[in-house]
Amino acid sequence: MHTPATSRLFTPWTNPVSGAQSFILTERLAPVQKHFYYTNRSMTRDGQWLWVICMFPPKGGTNSVYIMGVVDLARDEFRVRLDIQPSHTPFVDEENGDIYWFNNLDLWACGPQPGAEPRKVNSFLAEQAKRRAPLRMATHPNFTANRKSINFDAIFGEEMFLGDMPIDGGPARVWQTFNRYYDHALTSPTEPGVMMFAHEFWQEHIDEPFEPEARPYHRLWIIRRGETARPILPAPVSHSGHEWWDADGKHVWYVHYGVGVKRVDVATGRDENLWPGHLAHAHSSCDGSLLVADAMGHPHAPDCRVIFRNLRTGKEVEIVNHPPLDRRLTQCGHLHPHPQFCCDDRYICYTTTVHNRVDLALAPVDELRKKTS
Repeated sequence: MHTPATSRLFTPWTNPVSGAQSFILTERLAPVQKHFYYTNRSMTRDGQWLWVICMFPPKGGTNSVYIMGVVDLARDEFRVRLDIQPSHTPFVDEENGDIYWFNNLDLWACGPQPGAEPRKVNSFLAEQAKRRAPLRMATHPNFTANRKSINFDAIFGEEMFLGDMPIDGGPARVWQTFNRYYDHALTSPTEPGVMMFAHEFWQEHIDEPFEPEARPYHRLWIIRRGETARPILPAPVSHSGHEWWDADGKHVWYVHYGVGVKRVDVATGRDENLWPGHLAHAHSSCDGSLLVADAMGHPHAPDCRVIFRNLRTGKEVEIVNHPPLDRRLTQCGHLHPHPQFCCDDRYICYTTTVHNRVDLALAPVDELRKKTS
């Protein structure tokens, strides 16, 4: 089987300052090719299948429907699947490469193999939807710990439903209903009936002039099925975001903007700042010893700066540093690097603009570890 280093589909790119190497998917099937949102890994653990978001935005525009492409490193092929068009963020079963996605109220799945047919898995509850189209079905759809359900944080008008949807076709279960803007729900990696989610305070005040950094609020929340949700931190903090579960299921990581990347003990609410600095999005390795983050001057015209940090040594190496993409070039919405560990922590996957277009890149973790040892 090929790797990104031996595949004809990828081209190596080296940071001229740090020497850090990445492999960029340069086989082009779409004007925009990017990876999934930062907590949704799009590459299987064995490294064979890599799903890619393909977009065809109009000239001068930034929005486009998602059309999925899949890289098969066993055959060294890259194919576009026109019949897979998620209306919200998809996710991949890291064991077999199956992709799951929501299209309006319906949950679908499809294998990565050539000729695999999409199959309908389930549908959201009609009595909750009330003939309304969802603003979003799931920010980060993912399996519950027992792999029997997929979570949702669906928004219909002023109502938000948090719950799970069994993959055997059983009825969706609403854990709690809200009339505030909550999203970024993620199921616990160890407990099927536990979910973390976020309060998007700024979304509720998006039409008002306010400074979120100066107004503490509870961003991080947790819920157990059958119970009422509660904040994770004992007291509100200034603007924070982009949280994810630690693999142990006992801790949650989050970015405290302007302060650093923190890890909080869910049981006690005690947190520690493990990477001080002005960082935007981050992710951790499964053992929690390695971190990767992006940093940007302004989120609406983000520069592609991705940094790797070895917590055991305290050393860092810059993977990429590139200025914002020229507005005259093809853009896409939410153009952030969003780096993530994937393929059992063998690679860091991120979106890059070093070729003055939107590309998917993979950086080998072993080389980064050597540079920071």
